[in-house]
Amino acid sequence: MEQLSRRELNKIHCRQRILKASRQLFSIKGYEETTMEDVAARAEVSKATLYNYFPGKDSLLMGIAEAELEQICQMVEGELTQVPSALERLWRVLLAFVLDSMCYISLSRKITYLNSCEDSDLFATRLEMVQILRRQVVEAQEQGELCQDADPDEITELVMGLYLISQFQWVHQEQHTPAYWSHRLEQAFRRVMAGFLAQPLPREN
Repeated sequence: MEQLSRRELNKIHCRQRILKASRQLFSIKGYEETTMEDVAARAEVSKATLYNYFPGKDSLLMGIAEAELEQICQMVEGELTQVPSALERLWRVLLAFVLDSMCYISLSRKITYLNSCEDSDLFATRLEMVQILRRQVVEAQEQGELCQDADPDEITELVMGLYLISQFQWVHQEQHTPAYWSHRLEQAFRRVMAGFLAQPLPREN
């Protein structure tokens, strides 16, 4: 693989800085109240540079969602290749989606709502998220961890349901630690998977 040039690296870093700034501002000030000028100032770039990367706030939302998906894909194709159990990989992917969203929960809720609307540009990011989860479900069935006669789309839909619960049902998230939410999510995940297991999961310690 060819090494990226300094200019290409600078462009990547600039884009990442803009997305980080927009995430922070959308979470602190709110999406509607944040202006492109605010984002440019926080990212320490000119307005012309900002508009060169992102023509509007909608494209910033898309960029944030795509960056999250790219990070999860890198995890699946990288560190999770060392995890032999597809069911464990499914759990880790779900956990990553949930914990990452908690860092910017108000913004994440907005993105989740928009990517549920078929007429939204963000709908494609929801489809990709579903496919990432579904691939782990199918592999778990192929490995004999989940019942092979179960509908993988139904299982994936239920896993997505857990994500949506974490987004819209869990309130006052700042009052508890990530470990608390991880444990709560794991309990729910185990209950959902129990109906599809080829053999029972070991009891929790």
